[in-house]
Amino acid sequence: MRGHIKQRAKGSWSIVLELGRDPATGKRRQQWTTFRGTKRDAERRLAELQHQMDTSSYLKPSRLRVAEFLQQWLRDYAWPNVAPRTAEGYEHIVHQHLIPALGAIPLA
Repeated sequence: MRGHIKQRAKGSWSIVLELGRDPATGKRRQQWTTFRGTKRDAERRLAELQHQMDTSSYLKPSRLRVAEFLQQWLRDYAWPNVAPRTAEGYEHIVHQHLIPALGAIPLA
C-alpha cells in the first residue's frame, strides 16, 4: 500500500502517502496532507499524488517563501544561463521590487 485516506471530520480527509524508509535510520517516512471535500474527491487526489510519485514528478511540500525561491532561482538559473548584464537586471528587479512586495508569501 502506497497511501490511504482517513476521515478527520465531516468533509475533511487526511491523505497519507508512504514515502518508503529513511536509508539512514530505517524508519518509515510518510507525508500527511489535509484535503477538504468528498471522499471520492479525496480518493482522486490520492490517485493523482500516487501517479506523481510513480512518474517522479512529486514534490514534497516545503515551507519555502517567495524570497528564498527567487534568491535560489537567481543563483542556480539566472547567473549560469543568461548574460551577466541580464542577470544583473534580474537581480535588481528581484531585490528592489519582488522581494519587498511578495517575499513573505509561502510557496505551495
